[in-house]
Amino acid sequence: MKEMNPVFVRVKGVQKTPDGEENTISTESQGRYIFRGGKHYVLYEEKGLTENGKVTATLKFDESKLTLLRHGAVEQTMEFLPRGESRSLYRTPIGNLSLAVRTEFLGMDLSTEVKKLTVEYSLAMEGVHQSKNSLFIEVSPLLAEND
Repeated sequence: MKEMNPVFVRVKGVQKTPDGEENTISTESQGRYIFRGGKHYVLYEEKGLTENGKVTATLKFDESKLTLLRHGAVEQTMEFLPRGESRSLYRTPIGNLSLAVRTEFLGMDLSTEVKKLTVEYSLAMEGVHQSKNSLFIEVSPLLAEND
């Protein structure tokens, strides 16, 4: 099996609530990347998502779809399909929430070593619209250090 390559992952999320409030969360982390079976996989640790523990994120994507999986202090799977809707359960230490994600736009630049993904989506929680969101992800190779 091919070895995973070290990468640097930058994620910026912008959330706009119905009352006009805007929140931005940015995180940077080292991770690992592999291209296998026609799909890209990126594994990294999300910092600042919860106060109560570690969350490992996996991005799985190809030209047509992006899936974000979270494991650890929270458990979640979010699928982003152009003009599609997906439903999932968001498991937290204080309880479970039903989420619905409606993808308005999914853009990917996968043609270079630096992978860039942009997602615009609406989020509903327990059937109630919560926010319009934008997600900007950049995955770039880490240069190997000399031994």
